[in-house]
Amino acid sequence: MYLRFVTTRIHKDSHKPQGVFAASYALLDSPDLTREEWGHLRGITIWFNANLPTPPKKFDSRRAIFWFKSSAEQNIRKVRELVYVLREHGHHVEVYKCRKLGNIGWEDEFQAAAFPSKSDCRITIQ
Repeated sequence: MYLRFVTTRIHKDSHKPQGVFAASYALLDSPDLTREEWGHLRGITIWFNANLPTPPKKFDSRRAIFWFKSSAEQNIRKVRELVYVLREHGHHVEVYKCRKLGNIGWEDEFQAAAFPSKSDCRITIQ
């Protein structure tokens, strides 16, 4: 099972809903956060930078859609912290669930990067 946390904004390269990481970085760059909120959100993004692998440079991830594997429990708990902050600042966040992804271009123990296809799973669960 795979999970994807998205906002209602559309990503310019993939033409799919924007993920919560892009929305989090945009919020960090905005004047909308208190100092405490900024520190909390920045701490979460630093945790992900230290604990979530990134694809090798040769992998072109601009159009790829990243999904968490349901077994990545610690990552999912941390991403829910991001979701809470985003929702507190007016972002609508949804969670999609998919049993099987097509077009996987890269994966590790926590996530898979799949290229968009007409058969993408998009079941809103939350």
